[in-house]
Parts: sequence; C-alpha cells; structure tokens
Amino acid sequence: MILFIWSFIVSLAMSIVMTFWVQTTAVASGLLAPPGSDRHLHTKPLPRIGGVGIYLSFLITVVAFCAIPKWGKQIFAPHTLIGFLIGTCAIFLMGAYDDLKSIRPNSKLIFELFASTFLYFSGFGIHDMDLSMGGHAIGKPVGFALTVLWILLITNAFNLIDGLDGLAVGSALLSAIVVIATSLVRHNDLVTMLSCALFGTLLGFVPFNFHPASIFMGDSGSLFIGFALGALSLNGWSGKPTVMGVAVPILCFGLPIGDVTLAVARRFLKGQPLFWPDADHIHHKLLKRGFSQQHAVLLLYGVTAAFVLASTLLIRGEKMLVPVLAAAGLGVCLGVRPLRYQGFSGGCLGLRAYLRRRQMARAEQCIRQASQSLERCADFRSICQVLKENLQPIGIDGIRLKVPSYGTLPPSWFRPLRPDFEGRLLFSWSRRRNSPIVWQHSLQLRSARDNCTEASVFRVKPASRSHPDAEVFSDHFRMTLSTAIERAAKHIEIVLPAGNDAARTLAANSLPDSA
Repeated sequence: MILFIWSFIVSLAMSIVMTFWVQTTAVASGLLAPPGSDRHLHTKPLPRIGGVGIYLSFLITVVAFCAIPKWGKQIFAPHTLIGFLIGTCAIFLMGAYDDLKSIRPNSKLIFELFASTFLYFSGFGIHDMDLSMGGHAIGKPVGFALTVLWILLITNAFNLIDGLDGLAVGSALLSAIVVIATSLVRHNDLVTMLSCALFGTLLGFVPFNFHPASIFMGDSGSLFIGFALGALSLNGWSGKPTVMGVAVPILCFGLPIGDVTLAVARRFLKGQPLFWPDADHIHHKLLKRGFSQQHAVLLLYGVTAAFVLASTLLIRGEKMLVPVLAAAGLGVCLGVRPLRYQGFSGGCLGLRAYLRRRQMARAEQCIRQASQSLERCADFRSICQVLKENLQPIGIDGIRLKVPSYGTLPPSWFRPLRPDFEGRLLFSWSRRRNSPIVWQHSLQLRSARDNCTEASVFRVKPASRSHPDAEVFSDHFRMTLSTAIERAAKHIEIVLPAGNDAARTLAANSLPDSA
C-alpha cells in the first residue's frame, strides 16, 4: 500500500509541475490552437499539447519507482511493463503528431491496431480465457480479438468525449477508481501501481483543464489516457467469461462507451462515414438544451459517478448483478430520450425509421426501372410484365385500369388484363387473387375528363405493417405509363377488323392523351 500511495502522490506533484511547464512553454512558443470549427467551443487560442505533461508525468513516475530496488524487483515484470510503456509511448507520439500536423482517421485506427497487437503479445490483455468450441480451445484467439477491440473502443471513446473543458480527464479520473479497485481485488500489484500513477497524473491535470480551461490535453492526452485505461482494465481477467466480468469494465466506462455507440449508430443510420465529425455528441446536445459548459460537465461527472458506483457494487458480489444491470439499462433509456436525437426517433433507436428509409430508397429504384422499361412497351402484355417485375418487390400485388366503354371490345384484346366486378380491367400477380383489396393508390394518367383513364395499384394482403409510400410513384412514372397504354391502345386500333369504324372510334376515345 505504501508503494501505491507514494506513486499517487509523486504522479500528482509531477503532473502539476509538468502541466504548468508545458502551458507556459507553449504560450511562449506560440503553440496555440485557435477554434477551428463550430465543434470547438473555446473562443481564444489555447495550448493543445497538455497530453505532453500528462504522459511525461506518468512516465517519470513509473520509471522512478522501477529504479527503486525494494519495489522494482518485487512487483515489476520487465517484459510486461516494457511492452506497456512502448505501446503507450507509440500512441502518445501519434497523438502528439496529430495535434501538430494532422493524421487521417483511418491511418490513426491502423496505428492503434498495431499498438494494441503489440501490447497483447507483451503480456497485457486477456491471455488465460478458458473457452472451447467443438472440442477445440479457442480461448487465445478470442482473447486476442477481445483485447484489441476493447482497447480500440476505449481509446477512441475518450478521444470522442474530449469536447468540453475537463470532461474527458474527469471521466477518466472517476473510471480509474474502478480499475484500481479491480486490480486490488485481483492482487495485481503492477496494474494497481500503474493505475494509481495514472490517477494522480489525471488529478493534477484537472485544475488546468476545468472550465475555463487554460490548456487542452489534445489527442496526445485523450488517446494515451484511453489506451492506458483500456489496457489496465483488462489485465488480470482470466478463466471463463462471465456476465459480471464483462459488465464491470463496460459500466466502468459507461459514458464514453455510450457516446461512441450513439455516434456510430446515428452516422450509420444517416449513411455517413463512421469517422465523420459532427456536433451531436452528448455534451453538444446538453449545450443545445441550454446547459452551460460547466453545468454540462458536472452533470456528466454525475453520470460517470453513477456508472462507477454500479461497477463497484458488482465488484463486491454477484448478488447485485440483476438489479444493477436493470437500473443501468433504465437509466440509459431515460437519459438518451431527453437528448432528442432525430435519427433515433421512431423507436428501437431509430431502426424502424432507418428500415423505412431503406424501403423508400428501394421502392424509388424499382419505380425508376419500371419507367425506363415502360418506354419500350407497345402492348398490354409487356406493360403488365414490366409492372409485375418492378412493383412486386415493393409489395404491390396488381394494377387496375379504368377505361370507359371498354366492354364493347373483346376482352382478349386487353390480355393479360381481365374485367373485375367493378367494370375495370385488372391484372394481379398475387397468389391470393380473390382476396379483398386492403390498400389502393390511384394514379391519374391524364387531365380530368369524362373519358379519362386511371390506373390503380393495390395490395390484397399487407406484407408488413406499413404500405408503400404514394410519393414513390413519380410524375415520370405516370407519364411513361400513360404513354405505354396509349401505344398499346393504338396497337389494338391497328389490328381492328377493316370497316369496324364504331369499334375503332370507341378505342380512340378510350385512350389517354399523348404525354
């Protein structure tokens, strides 16, 4: 315990000194970051390399205690520790370069992937998972995949929530409490010491970063913090995966995980790239609701503290598993609703609205294809075939045509259309042709007049809860259908027997105007 306490005290003092030094040096050197977009909330240029002070404070503390023989030989595993320091150093350097220059999101993700892989083979991560499938042990590959995915998730989650003064560092500070408690329960002295050093480093940075901030941690700080916490939270997990073993780290980082989950979901539902920046994160939503920066950060501190408390209760025993998870799920649902994400309206986090948009897009594509094919149709048989091929996939079961006085002409001239009980020409490709029509939409093919021709598309049974949107039947579709019917009727006029002037006149009067 003396080691852990001293590592916290030393890292705290080092963090205060190093952050102050980095701040004054950056101001004197002109290394200031002006607000670059509407997502940046600061109004004046500020240093954005606070991560340098965070990383150096942590590194100096760890190396100093490694040099003390009393503790260095007792608890430190050189291979594991060196791998951890190399991995965190690589992530810090990448973040620092991104702060000064700029790195594409895809390149950053690939670099993080290699760093996470190196960290796993250095001894940090899930290595002793007892899992098998079909008599074959799959614990190691599953453990490797979980390690890499988890570290990537937590690393980028803390990077995403770093949008308000003090938010990311404060959330990391509270989450580090659970990491320390978990490592103490598991009697993992190395992880406990590293977690205490990181906790002290973060605590020393908070006064400089809380609103109004005098320095930002930048990507060098947020990526390093997320990478380190992600690795430390996994180390020591062994045996078969349990619900409690999964729930504790997830609840521990509930706020950053929730924010990145919402970000990925809304960008996916909108059809945007997953790395597309926006101003719809949780903290942005709170500001739009009228919260000040300070009040929004304090509220999110409270949310993080609630997640930390839930994790702590699970560490104490499995009896609290069901009520804690139930309370956490209810809290998340109640907390997301007031944020009013438009993309998530319609229930199931917007999945219903997303599927509806996909359905509309598919319907519009089918209608476009039908319009193109109708331009080549010259008889009713080809018209019906085109409509069947393109309207059946969007839930349409048939079409009805109202052609005045068609009954004086032989029905065979309109095949495959056939007369129905209302005196219209009908073509249905549904197997339930005799079922009642449950939905119908009329298409006016020409100007309203006594001898106008109408077309109606219909359904005989609902294939889903929603019907096709009438808006997909565009003016171009109605025009091409009208023109196709006109060509088909002219074809009938051509094949009428010679001298049948009455029938010829009747057919001409039953046609829609030329488009």
